[in-house]
Order: sequence, then C-alpha cells, then structure tokens
Amino acid sequence: MQQTDIKLDKLLEKYGGAVPRYTSYPTAPEWKTAYLKESFEAAVSKSNSDAKNYSLYLHLPFCESQCYYCACNVIISKKHEIATAYIERLKEEIEYIGSQISPERKVIQMAWGGGTPTFLHPAEIEDIYKHIKRYFNLLEPQDEKVFNHEYSIEVDPRVTSLEHLQMIARLGFNRLSMGIQDFNLETQEAIHRHQSPDLVHRVVGEARELGFSSINFDLIYGLPYQTIESFDETLEQVIKLSPDRIALFNYAHIPEVFSFQRKYIKDSSLPDQGTKLAIFKLAVARLCAAGYEFIGIDHFARPDDELSKAHKSKKLYRNFQGYTTHDGCDLFGLGLTAISSVQGVYKQNKKRLSEYYATEDSFSAEKFFISDEDDLERKEIIKEIMCHCYTQLDYKKYREEYEQLKPFEADALLDLQLDDSKQKFSITVTELGRLFVRNIASVFDYYLKQKDAHRVFSKAL
Repeated sequence: MQQTDIKLDKLLEKYGGAVPRYTSYPTAPEWKTAYLKESFEAAVSKSNSDAKNYSLYLHLPFCESQCYYCACNVIISKKHEIATAYIERLKEEIEYIGSQISPERKVIQMAWGGGTPTFLHPAEIEDIYKHIKRYFNLLEPQDEKVFNHEYSIEVDPRVTSLEHLQMIARLGFNRLSMGIQDFNLETQEAIHRHQSPDLVHRVVGEARELGFSSINFDLIYGLPYQTIESFDETLEQVIKLSPDRIALFNYAHIPEVFSFQRKYIKDSSLPDQGTKLAIFKLAVARLCAAGYEFIGIDHFARPDDELSKAHKSKKLYRNFQGYTTHDGCDLFGLGLTAISSVQGVYKQNKKRLSEYYATEDSFSAEKFFISDEDDLERKEIIKEIMCHCYTQLDYKKYREEYEQLKPFEADALLDLQLDDSKQKFSITVTELGRLFVRNIASVFDYYLKQKDAHRVFSKAL
C-alpha cells in the first residue's frame, strides 16, 4: 500500500464520522422557531428590495416504486391520477408565492425535483410550467447567453418518454439530472432500481438531439454488493455516456429511520469502509483522468460546464441542490417538504400530504428559522470554505476556532496564516483537505458544539 493510501486511511479514521453536508446553515435540525407568516412575508419583501434574481424549486413527490437507498420524501403509487389534486394545490402555492415577488426580478435558476417529475404526463408538466410562467418572471431559451440561467428537471429513465423530453425542451428546460446510482445488476436488484445502460443511452441520446446543454448523473458508492471491480465497470459505462456533471454520493444507511432499508438491505451486503474508500478513490481518479474537474466533496464537471466556470470564477454557491452556479440567490421552494431560503429566513413546507392540502393554514411550515447576525456571518464563512476553500477572518472574534483548526493543519488538510499586525488569519484548504472540507467547515458551526446537537448526518466519506 502506498504512503498516501496509509495517510488517507488514518485520516478517515479520524475525520470520517457523521458531519453535516452544509446545504444550509444552520442545518435543518436546528430550525425550531414557531412559524410566523408575517416574518416570512417580510423576508420576501426585503428580498424584493434587493431586486436580485432568484432561484425556484418545485417538489413533485411521486414515484412508481420505492428505491431502497432513497432518503427523499416520496409518495409511492402506480396510479398517476393521484397527482391531480396535488397539482391543483401546487398551483395555489404558486399563486401565493408568485404574487409576493416583484415581477421585475427574474428566475435565474429553477429545479424540479422529487420524487420523479416525469411521473407526470407531459401535458401536466406543461400545465404547471405555464402556471409558473403566469406568476413568475421566467427567462426564455434565447436569454441563456445573457443570463447563463439553469432550468433543470430530474428525470427517471425508466418512466421518461421521448414525448416527455420533447415537451421539457420546448418549455425551456436546458438541463437534465438523472439517477444512475450503479449499473451492476446485483446492486440494482438489492436497491430495487433496474435500468440498463442501453436505456440510459437512449434517454441521453434523445436529450442531446433535443439540445439540452447539460446532463447530470447521480452515482452512489457504498451500496449493497458493490466491489471495486463492479463499480469500475459502472464508471466505464458512465464515461462512455459522457454526462456534463456527475454527483458521487456516499450512501447513507440509516435503517433506524427508514423502514424499507431495515427490511430490504442487509448490513452484511454493504461494502466495508476500506472498500468504500477504495471505490471513492477509484472514482476520483477515473473521472479526473476522463477530463472531469473535481469541484468539491462529491461533484464533478467538465471544464466547459457552467459549474466548472463558476468554480473557477469564485461564483460557486451551495444550497439544497448541492453546488450551484449563481452565488447568493434567494430560494423559493414550492410543494410538499420544499424549502425556501430568503434573506436568512428558512421555511420548510409540510411533510404530510393531508397537511399540505389543508387550506386554512395558508401553507404553514413544518420547520421555520430566522437567522440572527451571528448565523448569517457563520453561514458566509462556511460557504467560503465549502465553495472556495479559502476565507479570511478576524482573529480576536474567532480565536477559539483558530485553535481548533490547528489539528487540520498538522494533518496537511489546510494552511493557516496569521497576520498579527492586522489581527486577521486566513484558511486555505489543501487538495487533500477538500475531501474533508465538511469537517473543516463544521468548526464554525455554533449549534454542532451544543450538548443537544443533532448527530444523524451522513459520513464525510
């Protein structure tokens, strides 16, 4: 075993435990404020005064079958008519949120996720899109060169037809994301997700012909029956399909939370930590050798993709969709469990369908949080570390954190520079440190240091 492998193994023992992904700060378990409709609407009003473009997220929770690795809030049904009532309620929320946002502001990013948005019929997708366009200032396809906007939708190759893709392209979506996870048949059987490379190749080919500018694949390592050899074969297929972006996620096995994991995924079928680490290292090496750039944590992109460009220009941002291309956009979430992040105010919609349908609460919140000045400052620090691997801070204010960072420096994960004359210090994350950037960022998490802190997070690697 090479010296670098020995070092990484030891670092994994030290830092490889559960740690937040920091798609928000504070993280969602800390959102314990009672919902105040007036406070949320005041945040939207303040957002309008900034007159910045913003992001829109739409949650469509329906799937035909349960994938056993999935931790998303989904509703499983073969009956597609179940979506009819949901669409009508979603339209009401579109009207409620859209009427509060200044029509001068533009939707620079939009993502439809789930669930499976292509569970809906193409006509239903068009109906929702037209309703959004009526209440939000959507950009047209010809605006792409001016705004570099991203309108993305998740598609499941198993239920996505050419008619779906044609409709999505005609409406103005320019980016697709699809869950691949693994092409190995034994793993697919264990996670209850069967899709062949030929099927994915068909969807990718049709999407390319229709002019989609970016296609993302989600992969997961740590799934049942994965080996270094089997995942290498998956990577070979992925590289041949040549997506523009790849998200490589660490499988979160939490059987105490998800009953279907407890019932269907045996602990004995999961690769051990050494194998998981070897798979991850293999994936990084193979993807980088194939021309992808390692953006951070678990994201890869081709050099000409907007995500790579944002990374180079220091405009990379992180929100509930992971790394994104437009820094500092307020986010408005629509639909079941959807999250809004507006001027430091977080609002997550209800998780139960019956509660989301309840008309008397005017789209009340499952969770709500109003950030104070310290929260906002720490959020910015964490963003700088997670997105740019660099930040400069006031030594007097963050002296305690400075001392806590020294072990990371000793392990060659970052470089600390203290300027005594200015009482400032800088943090520069090293290439090796990028693998543990979540751990480094967590030093600035006030809530994580509290005795009653939430601890159920995915592992760093």
